[in-house]
Amino acid sequence: MKQNPPDLAEHKNYIEVMLKGGRPNKNLQSFLENDRKVLSFQVLWEDRSYDGGDKYYSLNFFLSDQSIEVKEINESNTGRFPFPMLLKRQKLAKAPILTHCPGMSLRKEEYYAP
Repeated sequence: MKQNPPDLAEHKNYIEVMLKGGRPNKNLQSFLENDRKVLSFQVLWEDRSYDGGDKYYSLNFFLSDQSIEVKEINESNTGRFPFPMLLKRQKLAKAPILTHCPGMSLRKEEYYAP
């Protein structure tokens, strides 16, 4: 199997882009079609633990990059510490692969979609 040295590979990619060729960007089409389109859901978590209670969240699914974020809806004068983000914006795997070193698994992860 023949491989170009790293400096020649970068030069080859540069020349291909200059000639209006190169690798197609797979995420660009999704971004152009779905930019600023968000599926938003209101979520109620009925926490039945000792300090529990009803907690309200907003789940946002971004169609441009298929990522999810979960934000807490703060109510005034509840006596709770405001915790703005339950889950930061990221792709959410259906069955996460747990390894000692991230990125070392050869299995493909399946992510949630609309």
